[in-house]
Amino acid sequence: MRTRLLALLLACAAATAAFTACERIDRNMWDNPAYKPQEEPVRLAPKDSVPTKVIEHVPPLAEASRLANPVKPTERELLQGKELFRVFCVPCHGESGQGDGPVGKKYVPVPADLRAGSPLMKLSDGQLFVIVSSGLGGMPAFRADLSPQERWQIVVFLRTLK
Repeated sequence: MRTRLLALLLACAAATAAFTACERIDRNMWDNPAYKPQEEPVRLAPKDSVPTKVIEHVPPLAEASRLANPVKPTERELLQGKELFRVFCVPCHGESGQGDGPVGKKYVPVPADLRAGSPLMKLSDGQLFVIVSSGLGGMPAFRADLSPQERWQIVVFLRTLK
């Protein structure tokens, strides 16, 4: 009888140890960082790594009037700016730049009017570049999506809207 009790006690101790090991595996999987749907996990750079991309300095809007547009309004640059405008701006601002794009109609307030004579178009090229780069109000920043050259091409094209 005593040996059976000792065997039962050893079996219980072994089962407890086995279940404890399983709990660690389950807890490890359970405690992994979770991400929301369509969210990228945050990947930190390794220690002592050197950045490979140049960090672009975009001045504040108040100082942007000093920026000169390096893109000349040639036919090629205007075509490139028009194509970029179609991809990035038309959903909110519409084909004419009036602020009546299919997505923009749902916003309150509606997106800005980009046609000649509107208050926004009285800004300098540098100020428009900063707005395209950093965003303003409900407009998102496009610095991560467009190169500086492409943002300047959009500014050149904006000057042709009537």
